Amino acid sequence: MEKHNSSLVEDLSHPDLVFNIGKVTLGERNRNKMQKTRREQERVNILKAACALLNSGGGVIQMEMANEDEQPVEIGLDLEEALRELIQSSDLQAFFEFKYQGKSSHFMDGE
Repeated sequence: MEKHNSSLVEDLSHPDLVFNIGKVTLGERNRNKMQKTRREQERVNILKAACALLNSGGGVIQMEMANEDEQPVEIGLDLEEALRELIQSSDLQAFFEFKYQGKSSHFMDGE
């Protein structure tokens, strides 16, 4: 099994704190095809980074799409539900903004 490590990255071209969490499979159909342990590990990595950024006043979670889709329409239901539980709100856009740049995705804490 491939090990994915999160890293805290200082990006001087970006004013916010940036967490690079590596490759993540996005999109409901793609996430449903994944092995359960890998899907859970990606979810945990996103939640750890989101929690850290929410507690520190905001920032960016940067990830690379592991799947071959050009741009997914959604991040995946399991990820959306986990983030809603974290913020205790059904309005994800009030706390997070999603931005796609090629295979690189940015997931921003809107605080």
